[in-house]
This record gives sequence, structure tokens and C-alpha cells, in this order.
Amino acid sequence: MKRYKIISTIITVLMLISIGIFAMPILSQPTSVQPEGSMVVMPSPGIVWQDNFNPWNAPALPGGLIWLIYEPLAQVNSLSGQTIPWLATNWTFTTGYVYLPNGTKVQTLALILYLRHDVYFTDGTPFNATAVWYTLALEQAYPQLAYSANQIANMTIINPYELEMVFKPGVTPMVLYTILEQWPVDPAQWGKIFPVEQLPNGTYVGLNKTGNPFTYPNTNPIGTGPYMLYSFSPQEIVLVANPHYWMPGEPRIKYLLYPSYPSNVQADTALNNGQITWAGLFEPNIQQQFVAKDPLYYHYYFAPGFPTMLTLNNLKWPLSDPVLRQAISLAINRTAIYYLGEYGYEPPATTPLPLPPQQIQYLNSSVLQLAEQFAPSQGNVTAALQLLESHGYKLVNGQLIAPNGTAVPTMTIITVAGWTDWDADLTIIAQDLKQIGITVEVQTPPFTTWYNYMETGNYWMGLMWDLISGPTPIQPLSGYLYGYWNSPGNITPIGNSTYFNIERFNLSIIHPTFEQLVNWANGNFSINDNAYYSIVNKLAALWIKYMPSIALVYGAEWYEYVNNTVTGWPTQQNYYWPAPPWTSLPSTPLPVVLALHLVNQSVPEPWWYYTSQVPSSWYTSNDPFVYQTTTTTTTPSTTTSTSTTTTTTTSTTTSTTTTTSTTTTTSVSTTTSVSTSVSTTTATVTTTVSSSSNTALYVIIAVVIIVIIIAVVVLGLRRR
Repeated sequence: MKRYKIISTIITVLMLISIGIFAMPILSQPTSVQPEGSMVVMPSPGIVWQDNFNPWNAPALPGGLIWLIYEPLAQVNSLSGQTIPWLATNWTFTTGYVYLPNGTKVQTLALILYLRHDVYFTDGTPFNATAVWYTLALEQAYPQLAYSANQIANMTIINPYELEMVFKPGVTPMVLYTILEQWPVDPAQWGKIFPVEQLPNGTYVGLNKTGNPFTYPNTNPIGTGPYMLYSFSPQEIVLVANPHYWMPGEPRIKYLLYPSYPSNVQADTALNNGQITWAGLFEPNIQQQFVAKDPLYYHYYFAPGFPTMLTLNNLKWPLSDPVLRQAISLAINRTAIYYLGEYGYEPPATTPLPLPPQQIQYLNSSVLQLAEQFAPSQGNVTAALQLLESHGYKLVNGQLIAPNGTAVPTMTIITVAGWTDWDADLTIIAQDLKQIGITVEVQTPPFTTWYNYMETGNYWMGLMWDLISGPTPIQPLSGYLYGYWNSPGNITPIGNSTYFNIERFNLSIIHPTFEQLVNWANGNFSINDNAYYSIVNKLAALWIKYMPSIALVYGAEWYEYVNNTVTGWPTQQNYYWPAPPWTSLPSTPLPVVLALHLVNQSVPEPWWYYTSQVPSSWYTSNDPFVYQTTTTTTTPSTTTSTSTTTTTTTSTTTSTTTTTSTTTTTSVSTTTSVSTSVSTTTATVTTTVSSSSNTALYVIIAVVIIVIIIAVVVLGLRRR
């Protein structure tokens, strides 16, 4: 009897040990904090939300919201150039070849993307090379989608997580930024409606001959992002945390609520009363109205950004005359806009160019001096009238008469109803232009009406944000001087929609054309700095000569936050990422959202909260809370140079860099054949790459111990 007690004791001890060993991998996992709580977000007012989550065309949604559902391949800080690999962990340029219509084989640029593993769309479809292939192919088949449209000649899926794209002749290394900000859509969803096929000659063809993905009203957004659509109404949109998000432990906030307010007045009141956690609002007297209510928790920081632009419709006479456009720039009192319209938050633009202050350094002294002459901070009505009179205009009884003897007609200037700062700016501009004989009527339609007028060209003048932001001057310049989808010719006719060259400036009036100059600048970027700077300065000088649009003030990065319940915010001291909730590509709000958590959650911040240098672990692990670095691994540069970005590829991938292709016949039907249940991604959420091998080892040890226990029991019973 005593023998059996000893045996049973031994068995019990061994079983406890085995249970402990088996539990070790679970206990050793980083604790996956369950998302809790909620946060009210107000990017901008004056918009009644519309149930359309089409990432290519969803103007009536809260700014920045859609990029919490759809994610880009990489995050790029549009001011600093910092690049964070996201759905793509790495990339490298290589050489490709394409055949011209006459059969000639020519060498061109190619790019290989290395994609992140263990990522799923919220319907369970795996994210892989097929998803990226489909998204880029869709843009080739439907050029109105823009972004990569008309730039890719051919794509080859090397393996499920590597994709090579061969670009058309003339495409430059600057295309990297276009590709990295691309958001993959779910081919299982979009491919059913808009199937795409690549023909043997490399042409991408949309098989849906009646539908258009640009105008498709998508009410069921499916992405890879940290949030999913929970509920929608025109008054409030609610997002809920994606329980199977690919970053373990993210996101930490469960619900994001986006209410709709008719104007800044109502939104500011809600912010001041503590009803909004995170905002991107203009607020007059913010120190008194907001901060003073609770200085410990109510904060703001308005970092300088890209300029607010006065967009002039170059197709409408007399705004078609560049001399008149130059005079308008001279007459505007930017300092009055700064103090009276923008309450001292947005300083006067020192040039009429669409460049932020950080990029003025690219201009040489002569171009900079010329640019500054056409943007006098307090306006120069005398100089404006002298310029007009020297070109045949006359001021008669307060009315400007054109050189052909016709009175300059009354014009309208538009912005969004409820955007109180821009509304005030328009009144100041109208008063300034009255002094040079131009009568301007201020109109403030609803957001959707204003946006439609601007896109279709049914306006005279209007305030607009910078069309394209980017880490070097060629990006903001190209938004106005490059016809991505303009047709026919270089100008989109009034009535047809466009976003680029929204001012409808004739891009071909010089030789070489503006588009050619933009392409040459892109081609020399990071390859020949002297040539690149020379072309940028030539474009800037031509901008001043033709004045297609006019910079007014350097737009503030409106950003307010309340940190009594949520922490992890960017601050003036640690502005780790552009902070406004309305931030869009290439700098989406994702790095900020994923750094936020409730104050009662004892959790770390992701690596980008602490450093702009990408840790080596981020290339192989989906865990943002691991900060492994080595001195032997090359990491992506945080500078604006494309060439340094391409050096991030590892030696294990160089064998694929010679792969080229001229034909591929992959159809969407192959992309939709894979279906994986979302439940299979649960393990990915609660484990890390570094612990998977240890888990297997612990399981083997536990099994061995259990076998030993069984053997001991059997032997004991036999002796009995």
C-alpha cells in the first residue's frame, strides 16, 4: 500500500510538472490586452456622412477614417520622409524589360515587393501578393482610379508574398512613393464585381463593361486594418476593433465614434465641453476657450504644414490670363488672413508655391527672391495695379477693364459652409480683390456640393488644401502640373471630374511640357541631385510666371486631444507622427491610433513612439512592441532619398532581382479561390513569431513527460 502511495505521489508531481511545462509557452506570451473603452474623434465638421467607403472615392467620410480600415504598403511621413514598412516589409528596385508595339525590347525599371505574412482581410481572405496584384491591376484597367494607373506594364507573382512589377518606359524611381502608399483591397470582394484580366500583351482589362470602381458605392468595407465598420448613420459612424488584427495586442481602444457636426461652432463647443477626445478643428481663441477649461488634460499643438491654396479656374476668362492671376497674388493681404481669418495659427505663405516651409530650402536664391516678390505678406495693391496696367488693363471708377475693353465680370469664390476660418478668409480675399477692381461674391455651399464644383470645374475661385503632399517638392508641384488622368489632352474639360490639375491649367503651353519636366525631375531624384534641384527650380520659376494657383498661408496641422482617459498622444516635445485625425496618404493616422491606449492599461508603446529608426525585428515580426536592433542589418533610411530606401533588401532576396517578365495571364478568378476562416487568425493575434518555435519545443517536452508517467504507472501495476 505504501508503495502505491509513493507511486501516486510521483505521478502527481510529474503531472504537475508537465502541466507547468505545457503552460509555459502560454504564460510566456506577451499579454494581449483586450481592447477597451471608446474614443470620440472629430476630424472636421460640415459634412453629413454618406454610406460609401470606396477608398478611391469617398469624399463624404471623416478624414482619415478610411485608412483605419484599409492600410497602405508603407507609411511615409510627408514632411520628414520617414518611412515605416507596413503591409510590405521590404522592397528593391531591379531591371525589367518590356516590348514596344513595334516589337522592340527595351529595358525599364522594375520593383519587387516583399509582403508581410499572417495578415488577413476581415472576411478571412489572406493578404498576399494576389491582393496587391489585383489592386494594382484594377488601377491599370480603370485609369480614373489614378495612383499607379498607366505606370505598370506587367506584374508577376513570384510566390505568395513576393510580387514583381515591371514599369512602363519613362517611369522613374519616384514611383516608389506611389506604390508604397497603395492600399490593397480584398480581391474576394472587389474581384466579384470588377474582375480584371491581364492579356498576353500585358494589357490589363476590366471585364465589367458597365460598372466603374471609381463610382462604386461600397457600403461594406473589408480591409486589413485595425478597425472595422460597426454602425453607420449620416450623424455618426462607429468603428470597432478588428479582433484578428495582425499586430498582437493592437488596437487597444475598442470603439471609435465619429459624430457629424454642421460647422466648427458646434464641433468646437463639443470639444470645449469634453465631448470629443481627438480633434482636428479650427478653434478661435483656443487657449481661453479650450485649454483653460482643464489645463491638465486639454491640449493642442498646431504644427506647420502644407499651404492652403487659392485655386483659380484657368479655363474661365479672364482668369485664363496669367497676368491677372499674378496680380491677384500680389493684392492678397496674407497677414490679415493669418491674424483675422486664422486667429494667428497659420502664418503667411512666403511664396505663392504649393510648398511647405520645410521645402523652401530647395529653391535657389534668385527663384526664392522672385517667389517672395509675388507673395507680399501684407499685400501690395499698388504693385498689382501697376502690373495690370502694364499689360493693358485699366481701373475705371473702381471697375477693372480688360485689355479687350470688356469689364472683368463678377466672380464667385467658394468654400465649405461651416468651415469658419476658411469662410472668414474668403471675405478678406474678396475685400482685397475689390481694391484692384475685381468684384467677388462669397459662396459657402455644403461640403459635397463644394467638392463636386471643384472637381468638375464649375467654379471661379475656391480654397483648397494642397492636392498632393510629399517629402520632396516634386510631389506637391506635380499635383497641379501633371495630368494623371486628364482627357482629352492636358486639360480636363469643365464638367468632367478630376482631382489633379484641378485648376485646369494648360500643361502643354511650354516646351518641354510641364509633364515632361515633372517626369525628368522624378527620373533624376536620388540619382542626380544637381539635375533634380535644377528642374525643381525651373518648375518653380514657371509656376511664378503662370501662377496656376496661389498659396495663402501655411496650413496648421489642426490637432487637439484630451488625455484624461486616453494616452500615447504625439506632443510638441515628441511629435512622433503627424497627429491630426484627418491625416491622409501617405501619412495616415495609423501610427497614432495604434500608440493610443486607456490610461488604466499598463501597456508599452509601439517602437515608432520612441524612434524614427526601424528596428530590425520589424522586418520579420508583426509585433510592434519588440525593439530588437542589430548593427549588421541595414534598415530603411528616414531620409527622403529613394536610393537609400532600396538598399533595405536582404541578401536572401537578391536571387530574384533578375526576374523579368513580359506576359502574364492571371485572372481574378484565381484570386478569389482562396478562402480562409477568420477564426484561423486568432493564434496570430496572441502569439509572436519569436515564440512559435519555443511553443513547439515545450509541447514535445510535455508529451515526453506524459509518456514517462504512463510507463511508470504501467510498470507499477505489473509489479503488483
